[in-house]
Amino acid sequence: MSERATTTKPLVLYVEDDADTFKLAQLRLEGRYELVNATSDRQACELLTRRGSELFAVLMDIELQGSQLDGLSLVKAIRGLTPRNALPAWAQALPVLPHLPIIVMTAYVTRYSESDVKALGANHFLTKPIDFMRLNLALAQANIQSVMARLATQPSRPRS
Repeated sequence: MSERATTTKPLVLYVEDDADTFKLAQLRLEGRYELVNATSDRQACELLTRRGSELFAVLMDIELQGSQLDGLSLVKAIRGLTPRNALPAWAQALPVLPHLPIIVMTAYVTRYSESDVKALGANHFLTKPIDFMRLNLALAQANIQSVMARLATQPSRPRS
């Protein structure tokens, strides 16, 4: 059995409607992560419902052309800040994933602030064009935050 077969890369969902932007991210991150793309709100919900527990992180574009929900609405739904009955029927099964790292990215920096995006449940806010050094750092920090949050919610074990 080869080393490659036994090593799995962390799975990252990138919700991005621009194929060129996704392809660039995929090329730049493929050595370290496996990226899967959702080009719409509906695809993102399907992937999160099916594979949410497998995900290392979500990269979320705010503007999703042709989608009913934008990236910030999806962040709120993932964090459980939106009542399920307020979501479209196809999104109501979306799981609440409080510890899943979410990195929001946008080219529209004048419309959104980092503090507003983080208040909605995102771990990080990055601007486009993507600075891959900052993105890699955000992924590393988000993973640490996720691990710490999971440890904090686990019941403590008695010492033997």
